[in-house]
Order: sequence, then structure tokens, then C-alpha cells
Amino acid sequence: MKQNTRRFNPLVGLVVAIVGLIAILGAQHIPNRHRMESDLTQRSERALRSAGLDQVEVTFTGRDGRLSADSAAEAERALGIVRALDGVRAAQAQVPPVPVPVAPPSVLLALAKGRVALSGRVPTEQSRAGLVGAAVAVFGADAVHDALAVDGTVTDAALSGLPGLLRAFGKDVNDTSVELGGGTLVLAGLLPSEASKATVLAAALDTGAVLVDRLRVAGVQQQLTSLPPVTFAFDSHTLTPAGRASLVAAGRILVANPSARIRVEGHTDSVGSAGFNLGLSRDRARTVHDFLLTQGVTADRMRIEGYGESRPKLSNASAANRSVNRRVELAVSGEAGR
Repeated sequence: MKQNTRRFNPLVGLVVAIVGLIAILGAQHIPNRHRMESDLTQRSERALRSAGLDQVEVTFTGRDGRLSADSAAEAERALGIVRALDGVRAAQAQVPPVPVPVAPPSVLLALAKGRVALSGRVPTEQSRAGLVGAAVAVFGADAVHDALAVDGTVTDAALSGLPGLLRAFGKDVNDTSVELGGGTLVLAGLLPSEASKATVLAAALDTGAVLVDRLRVAGVQQQLTSLPPVTFAFDSHTLTPAGRASLVAAGRILVANPSARIRVEGHTDSVGSAGFNLGLSRDRARTVHDFLLTQGVTADRMRIEGYGESRPKLSNASAANRSVNRRVELAVSGEAGR
């Protein structure tokens, strides 16, 4: 009887052996890999916490790390730390996308009594610091209240022009505001002169924003009347020191308001004859006229009048009252050239 025999194929046996070996090695590798990944993760987290980066998340696939950070600067620091650890082959980081600015900035500058308050939203810390620094340069550190917030969703449109606008206003303005919002710049309040308003408006136009002008100029007569009186020594057309100081201030007001014409009105007390006092009042008016010429006020803007003792400010019953009556008053009479 013939027997059927099968011969063992050595190639098949080799394949079976290799597959089995791979399975054994794979079974051993999986827990080893998990331990390695866990070790790298733990060591990375400890190193990041030590560097103050405990908000950075880190995971490993094999020896390759993946980090998640809140900012590019934070990610750069974290990558340097993790990549330097033993056993790390590579590391990459992800950061959330930077928000695209979609709205104009909104800023309010309130100027009053030598102080300024800043509020609203600006896009970066740099833009905030620049605006605050400009305010400090004009008003002084103690006179600046900063309530600005940094908001990455707003643009920087027109912000670069606000420091120049603050300089144009200066620290002597009162109850004045600058509001930038929606691409529009609104200026409101009271300015001391036509010249100061022209300077402010020129700076406002440089911002590139749509300009709404609600600024008013204080009346020249109101400003002149608010000054201390222009007084003289007894029986003389010589100015007192206080009178000279008042005229210096008056000169500044008139130079800043070049369209204003004035009447220079001289007065005396009641001591002496009416004729003498009339001549003295005219001499006093001429003294003021000549002084204002030295301050830059042109002669065509001034007219001299002498009223003698006929228009006392107070009763001439006392020496104190008579000293007040020895004066020159500046009365706005119209605009130059009219």
C-alpha cells in the first residue's frame, strides 16, 4: 500500500516564526511606549510649571511632543524648554488664531482744569502706552487718569494722531472733550482763542478721521474783562506792576484773536480839575496803547478814548476806591478791517 506523505516546507515555518516574534515584540513595545510617553509628558509639565508656563498643555506621541499655548510668545518659550529635555525628538506648538480687528477704536479724552481722563478701547498695549505717555507729557503724571482697555478686536485707525491733538489743546483748556468712535472724531468744548481753535482743528484733520467740530471760542470781551484791572499810580500815567502784568495777558488774548478791534478807554479818579483829569485819562490810554504795541497788537486794531473822571467804577469817597478808578479798560468794538 502506497503511503501519502507531506514534506514540511521550511519557508512556511520561517514565516510563522517571524510573525510570532513580531507579535511578541509588539506586545512588549506597547506598554514600553506608553511608559515613555507618560514619562516625557510628566517631565515636560514639571519643567513648564517651573518656568511659570503651567497653562501650556503638552502631549506626546512616541518621542514627538505637541504643545498648546495661548500666544506665540508663550509657545516659543515652551518649545525651547520641552525640546531641551532628554528623550524628546521633536516638538511643535499650536496657538489660537489672532483675532482680526473688525471695529474702529473707541476713545474718550476728557480735559478739565489741567487734568485729562482717558477711557475706551485700543488694540494693543503699545497704543495704550503711547497715548498715556503723550497725556503725561502735556499734563504731568499726576494729572492723568488712565482707564483705557486693550482690545485686540479693534483697529488702530486714527489713534496715531491723538497724541498730536493733545499737544494742540495744551493743559490750559477746560471742559473740553475728544471722542473717537466709529471712524468719527468729535471735538467739543470751549477754547480760549481763534488761534488755539485753528491749531486744534489742524491737528484733528491729521488723524484722518471724519471730523465733527463742536468747539466754541470764548468771547474776547469776556476774556479781557476777566483779567485783573489795568491800574496806575496816583496823578500819573505810569502803570502799576499789576497793571503791566494784566496787559501782558491782554496782549496774548488779542494776538490769539487777530480779528478783534478794541477801544482803549482811559479813566481817572475825581482828584484834580475835570480838564486835567480828561488829559490824564487820554495819557493813560496812550500808555496802554503803546504797551500793547510791544506785545504784538497792531495799531490799526486800537482806538484811544479818554473819559477823565466822568465814569468812575466805584465811589470816589475813599482812597481805595479812587485807586480802582485810576484805570484803563479794553472794550471790544468789532473786527479789524470793518
